[in-house]
This record gives sequence, C-alpha cells and structure tokens, in this order.
Amino acid sequence: MKLAAHLLEVAEEDVEYEAGRFSVKGAPDQVKTIQEVAFAAYTNYPEDMEAGLEGVHYYNPPNLTFPFGTYAVSVEVDPDTGVWKVLRVVAVDDCGVRINPMIVEGQITGGLTEGYATAAMQLITFDEVGNAIGTNFMDYLIPTAWETPKFELGETVTPSPHHPIGAKGVGESATVGSPAAYVNAVIDALQPLGVKNIDMPLTSAKVWEAIQAAGVS
Repeated sequence: MKLAAHLLEVAEEDVEYEAGRFSVKGAPDQVKTIQEVAFAAYTNYPEDMEAGLEGVHYYNPPNLTFPFGTYAVSVEVDPDTGVWKVLRVVAVDDCGVRINPMIVEGQITGGLTEGYATAAMQLITFDEVGNAIGTNFMDYLIPTAWETPKFELGETVTPSPHHPIGAKGVGESATVGSPAAYVNAVIDALQPLGVKNIDMPLTSAKVWEAIQAAGVS
C-alpha cells in the first residue's frame, strides 16, 4: 500500500486494493497494478524504504528437536536361493505436530523405499584398478513400484517444546531407521541356519553365500 501510494502520489490511507489493482479512493481511473507496484519495490520506492519485497526472519531455538520412529519388518527367505521377500513393513513416526500430513507421509514412504534399496540392492562395485563398475541404473538399482513393498504407517505426536507449534523434522527419519529393520529381519530369519551377520546390501547372492558359509547346504 505504501508503494502504491508513492506511485499514485497520494496518502497511503487514500489507496484501495482489489483484485490485483491499487486505486485512489474516489478516483477509480487512477490505478496501478500489483505487478507495477512489485516492480517499483526495486526501481522507484520511497526514500524511507529499503529496496525489495523479500522478508527474512530467523528462528533461533533454545535447543534441538529430535524426531522418533519405530520400524518393524517381516520377511520370508528361500534358503536354497538366497532370495528374500518383504511380507510386511510397519512404520510409526513421531515428528511432533504435523504441519502438512500428506507431505510427511510422502517423506516417510520415500524414506522407507530408499531404506529398502540400501538394504537390498544398492551396491557400488569396483574393478581391480578401482574404477566404479555400477555406473548406470541397470547395475545400481533404484526400486520401482514393482520392487517396493507395501507400507503400513502409524504415528504418535509428542510436540516439541522448542518449536512455536510443536513441530519436528521428519525428512530423513525413515531412511535412517529402516535399513537396519530390513537387514535384522533377514538375519533373524536365518539365525536357525547359523547366519549371524551379512553386510548390506543383502543381495540374493550374498545371502546364499552366507548360508553356505554357515555350513548349511
């Protein structure tokens, strides 16, 4: 309104705004569009104003916030081939008050998918002189909807005492917690066969080799 008044050469209280247009009260033919006013914020603004329309505010919390999550995975392993299949994934996250639940669920779903990729298929391989072999998405796999398991999402809400509305971060939560859940589920299934550990990613070949190394044919 102040910029519009400056352009229209009237007092700020004499300016009206409606539908993207600033006009002078009682003189509707004297008009400046919102685009003209925005341009003037950088080119023709009052002396007592700074250039620009940007607004910056810094929030300095008194402490950090920590999201929480629990991930449970059930799998089925074929001991003859090393192939394993995810039967069920349950994820319960607590990121405090959810500002946009749809975005939060999208972040968690994406994190669970990437967690599965890390646990099951993404392996960077090198030749004998150190050249990376997996340089394309045929060798370094990205899970599609075909490979990705179904997720069951739950939530608890513990508001952060350090945030104005009680929100916490959630961006990488599932990516951090879920790989171990997938791997631990496979190791748990193979414990009766003597397998105690397999380094990620748990490809079918690595699972089969671990079974053979444990002495089970």
